[in-house]
Amino acid sequence: MSYQYDLSDFKRYLNDKNPKYRVDGLTFWQNRIPLPVDLFNKIFNESDHIVADYVYQLAASAVAFSNRELFESTFEVSVTELPKGDLKKKHVALLDWLHEQLPERSEITRMAYEVADILGLDSFTFSIEKVADALQHQGKKYARIFLPESVKEKYVLIPSCDGVGADNTDMFGNIIADRYNIYRSGFSDALAIIFNALLEFRILCSGRGEHLSNYRIVVPLIEDIDVRLAKTSDGSLWEPGYEDDHYITLNNEHPLMRNLSEEQSRPLAEFLFFMGEFENSQFSDINKKLIENLRQEVSRSLWIKND
Repeated sequence: MSYQYDLSDFKRYLNDKNPKYRVDGLTFWQNRIPLPVDLFNKIFNESDHIVADYVYQLAASAVAFSNRELFESTFEVSVTELPKGDLKKKHVALLDWLHEQLPERSEITRMAYEVADILGLDSFTFSIEKVADALQHQGKKYARIFLPESVKEKYVLIPSCDGVGADNTDMFGNIIADRYNIYRSGFSDALAIIFNALLEFRILCSGRGEHLSNYRIVVPLIEDIDVRLAKTSDGSLWEPGYEDDHYITLNNEHPLMRNLSEEQSRPLAEFLFFMGEFENSQFSDINKKLIENLRQEVSRSLWIKND
């Protein structure tokens, strides 16, 4: 089946893999685990950052395991216990050690760039500081990191890394949970499954040497109308604001915004600008609440229809 790299096709890809992965209203179900669909969408929309974190975790595991004896004698931490938050106490020493082990043309640096390319990361720039940060994460260990086959082909070229990715492959659920400051035990397994599938989806849509298409929201450029693209406070499609003058915020995470052409976005933005102006002009709390409820209900219906 053919897919393109966008959010709706990723949901279709997951559902094709397992019909129990599905969207129902504002909830994404991973088997019996419910995730807020806006969290699911955020993970996809910010996946470049999360996948870059994944590449750094691979590099971190590779440098520690391939220099096992030196690492363990220097830091008194077994590589099988990595990543480990206790290393934050030795941050400076860890950076110095990494600079020694990771010269510019090292095998591990090259592996990181090749994996970044496989996963469709444009403009990836290797950072030793981010490798250090990866080693200092407190959570599940490198035995449980997922290695897609095309990534594994590059990773196994680094010597002495046996044991990495050999267990449950659910490590990254904790990292994503920490990134968004959510309860690990409630979502970690579902997040790991979604992230592992996202890696495979990126590979499927990218392929080595081919980069993923970037889908961007069209900013509606209309004279004398202040329209801003950002996440709204309540998830609505639009939200009125007032500083020196009236403006509206269009929710750049709302699925309707992804489906609009430039020609369609302009009149919609103008219409919503004046809807927001009308909402801002109300002095009655009852009227304000009525219009706010209308805005939220319409936004919810449009989200379900366009997601």
